[in-house]
Amino acid sequence: METTYQLTKKQNFFQKNIESFVKQKIAPRVLETDQREGFPREILDQLAGNRLLGMLVSKDAGGEGAGFFDFCLALEGIAEVCPTSALICATQDMGARIISKEGTPDQKEAYLSKLMAGEAVFGYVLPQLDMLSLVLNDIPLSGSKEDEGFLFNDSECTIINGDAADVICLFAGNGDLANGFLIESGIQGLAVAEPKGMTGAEARCMCRAVLDNCRISKQYVLGKEGEGEKIWSELLLEGSCLTAGIALGIGQGALDYAIRYSKQREQFGLQIAKFQAVRILLAEMATKVEAVRHFVYKVAAAMDQNSRDRHKLCSMAKTFSSKMIMEVTTDAIQVCGGYGYMKDYPQQKMMRNAQLTQVINGSNQSHQLAT
Repeated sequence: METTYQLTKKQNFFQKNIESFVKQKIAPRVLETDQREGFPREILDQLAGNRLLGMLVSKDAGGEGAGFFDFCLALEGIAEVCPTSALICATQDMGARIISKEGTPDQKEAYLSKLMAGEAVFGYVLPQLDMLSLVLNDIPLSGSKEDEGFLFNDSECTIINGDAADVICLFAGNGDLANGFLIESGIQGLAVAEPKGMTGAEARCMCRAVLDNCRISKQYVLGKEGEGEKIWSELLLEGSCLTAGIALGIGQGALDYAIRYSKQREQFGLQIAKFQAVRILLAEMATKVEAVRHFVYKVAAAMDQNSRDRHKLCSMAKTFSSKMIMEVTTDAIQVCGGYGYMKDYPQQKMMRNAQLTQVINGSNQSHQLAT
């Protein structure tokens, strides 16, 4: 099945709106967002105010009813300036989407509108993936089944947004089966530790947590019992597509800044943009960014068209885009010299977050084996 894409007038207009929104609301907070420790709820409020937290939820469920193509356009535009905000947006949207698709009527009523309004923060437990597998081989959480639900004792895990999450998605094993759960942060038996610092996206904190004598009733099961593996596979597929979109934005932002800097910086009485070595670097960076853009747009279109090749394409796009953009952001620092390595300038931030796209939603190596 051939996958095609072309930006419509509406999508071009949407891109301009995202650019304006980012310039007015996100850009002034970039340095603060990057360096803070703790979840930036004000960013969530801004994203909700621009109707970006329910894009992947159908209109019937109260969302925007947009596709992956449009959402990748949004993430690309946000990540050009603030990758952390793009990651927060993607995580929140994925939470709303999975609840709208798999949640019970009670779960939808309790969480869906709050997530889309930015009134509740979505967090999730990181499944323990084999380095060379995308399968839930070794689920870190194991609960014993009881009449009314599941009991967790002395179970350790890592929670994304654990310091701020109101609703948490976790996957746990029960014999040969895996289950998905939606729990609230205040559930008895859940203890969340202080956030662990990360190299990039520091405001999107990782927290160690322990579930001890924690009873999770059947009403918190996400989807049907035993369908955790299926739900996880869909999350991984969709998350890989969005990760590629964020990587594209990071690369474009790094390239744009490198070009501006090269035209402002002078050596020996000339703009460094006129030096052959710099021009070659910029040309290579631009080529890689454009190649990633075409791949990401193709994959996003494949997702919207429900292409039978979408699983393979998402793995390929996630791997290719994160690898290429890591190279782009590294070269961007070279263009800027010592300034590129300073925390007051954006290039080092872009490189740190480019590295993150290589390890989230499954390692690049695992995705390569999956294709």
